Amino acid sequence: MADFSARQERLLKQQVASHRCPHCRQSFQQEHVRVAARHEGLWVVSVRCAMCRKQQVFWIALSDLSEHPDLICDPSPEELEAFEAMPPVAPDDVLDMYQFLRDFDGDFRRLFSNKSRQT
Repeated sequence: MADFSARQERLLKQQVASHRCPHCRQSFQQEHVRVAARHEGLWVVSVRCAMCRKQQVFWIALSDLSEHPDLICDPSPEELEAFEAMPPVAPDDVLDMYQFLRDFDGDFRRLFSNKSRQT
């Protein structure tokens, strides 16, 4: 099992390193990628840009990929364009996420249920 987790971590670091910094467009370096947290299939991975020193955090949910081989793919040109057009994360966004996570009990089913959408 530990060998499987080590392979997953290596794969995640390679994938994160294939992205560019949204601030300066410099490619991330794999040696700057760190796993911040992991619980079951959810990984929180952070990377600091070697050029501008800004930090980027990725939340990655893994499942048994043999059941869904089509899930691993590069973003389409349309997706890349949409992501590049998005504004950078603002300090208020970070504060909002901090406050949400501080109070979040980990129940994603309840969070995304129809009942919670109606409130």
